[in-house]
Amino acid sequence: MSAAGSEDEDYHSAEEEREAAVTEERDTTTDAADVSRGLQEATLTEKESESKDSSTEKSMQQAAGCYTTAIERYPSSGCAHEVAVCYANRAACHLKLEDYQSVVDDTTKALELKEGYMKAYMRRAQAQEALEKYEDALEDYKKVLELDPSQMVARRALMYLPEKISEQREKLKEEMLGKLKELGNAVLNPFGLSTDSFQFQQDPNTGGYSINFKR
Repeated sequence: MSAAGSEDEDYHSAEEEREAAVTEERDTTTDAADVSRGLQEATLTEKESESKDSSTEKSMQQAAGCYTTAIERYPSSGCAHEVAVCYANRAACHLKLEDYQSVVDDTTKALELKEGYMKAYMRRAQAQEALEKYEDALEDYKKVLELDPSQMVARRALMYLPEKISEQREKLKEEMLGKLKELGNAVLNPFGLSTDSFQFQQDPNTGGYSINFKR
């Protein structure tokens, strides 16, 4: 092949690379504009729902859908902050719809993308509390206060959640003892015995239990 032919191929190759770069930049700009519009639509829909109680559920579902579209349109890199905001805002919609597990899922993703995101911690704490996951909720409320000590919702939660956690633990202990009693009866009944033949006593100091045989 002649040197002129080689130079011609190099020229066309360079031209193609430049055209590809321009096309990619144009597509990225278009995607960013679409995402921005989608985010604005979602935010507007969410705000409108707050003034229309009769259609709140439908409006929240529409807003959540807009945030989903924005999340899907954002480029895979370089937009962590924007995507985190979309996840947190969609979580706010789920919270109003009382879809608490979706709130936990979305806020967890938001926190993976944006460390120290107070609103995401707050919404996840509220969802965890609604799901009766009190220990997880307490940890999130503590994180909220580390980031913003003025949050009164979190302050109040730190006052009443410890008691709920204690009550929940006691309830779990009773359920476990009930299951152990059923299992024990299944083993003892063939020998003419039952768990009623044994006395369970709780140590007030340790909270543990001892078992004594009743004759």
